[in-house]
Amino acid sequence: MFEAVRKGELQELESLIARGKNIFATKQSYPSGLRSHRQTLLHEACKWNRLEIIEYLISRLDVNIKDELGITPLMVATVSAKSWSDDRHEDFNSLTASISSQKIRYLLSKGANPFDKSESGMTLLHYAAMEGLNWFVEDLIDAKIDPNTSDSRGWTPLHFAVTSGHKHVVEILIRKGANLKAKTEEGFTLIHLAVGYRHADLVQFLIQNGADVNAKLFDGGETPLHIAVNKSDDPQIVRLLLANGALPNIYDFGRGKNTPLYIAVKHNFVESAKILLEYGADPNIKNGRGESPSELAKKNGVSADLFKNNKPKFTKKKSK
Repeated sequence: MFEAVRKGELQELESLIARGKNIFATKQSYPSGLRSHRQTLLHEACKWNRLEIIEYLISRLDVNIKDELGITPLMVATVSAKSWSDDRHEDFNSLTASISSQKIRYLLSKGANPFDKSESGMTLLHYAAMEGLNWFVEDLIDAKIDPNTSDSRGWTPLHFAVTSGHKHVVEILIRKGANLKAKTEEGFTLIHLAVGYRHADLVQFLIQNGADVNAKLFDGGETPLHIAVNKSDDPQIVRLLLANGALPNIYDFGRGKNTPLYIAVKHNFVESAKILLEYGADPNIKNGRGESPSELAKKNGVSADLFKNNKPKFTKKKSK
C-alpha cells in the first residue's frame, strides 16, 4: 500500500483496501533503512504530494493522526517531499512548491490542527521556518502561534530559519516579534548558528540588528569567532566578525582554553589566521595545555611566514 501511495496509484490503493488490506497500517521503515516511526498512509501521501490520495484517505483517517514522534500529516506536508526523502530524484521546483501549498491549505480546510506539537515540542511554525515557507510563517503567526515558541532543546522558529539560511523568514519573524536574543539550551545564539552554517548575509544582518559577536556557549565557551575558524575556513566571516567588535584573543573555557588563532593554526586555516593577526591576535598566548599558536604552527609545519613581521593593522581592546 505504501508503494502505491508513493507512486500516486490511487486505483491500486483502492483495490488493495477493497481486498482487505488494513487502511490503518503503519510503516516500519523506508527502503534506505531509515525508521518511519509508524507513519500512516496519510503521512506518506503528504510526504509525496499525492493530492488525490490525500483526498481519498482524509475521509477515512483522522487528519490529525500522529506517528510515534508526534508528527502529524500537516507537519509532513509542511516539510518538502525532497527534505523527507533520501532517495527522491525530482527537483523541488515551482510546480512542486505549488502542490505543497495546495496540500497544506487542503489539510487545514479539512480540520488539521495548526497548533499541534510533536513529542520534541516542534510546531508547524518551526517546520515552516525551517523550510522557508514565507507565506505560511506569516499565516501561522497571524493565527496566534507564538513566534517565540521553543522546542525541547530551546530552539525557536528563528533558530531554524537562521540555520537553514532563510533570510526572508528571519525578517518576517523579527517583524512579528521574534526574540533576536533567544538562546538554545546549549547557549547557541542566532549569530553562533549563522556563523556555524556559513550564512554570511545573515551574520551581517544579525550584527546590524545588535547581535553580540562575543556571546559564549554555555558548555564550551566558544564565541562565534571560535566557530568561524573551526572545521572549515571562512575568511569572509572571520573578517566580518572582527570588523564588528569580535575579540581576537578571547578564550573558550571547555575546549582547552584556546584562542581563535590557536584553532585556526590547528586546522591550517592560513587566511583566517592572517586576518586574526591583522586584528591583533597574539600568537604567543598559551592555551590550557601550555601551547601557543606560534609553537603549534612550528610543530605542524604551518607556513613559516605566517608570524613574520607581525604588526596588527587594527587595534582592539584587551580580551578576557
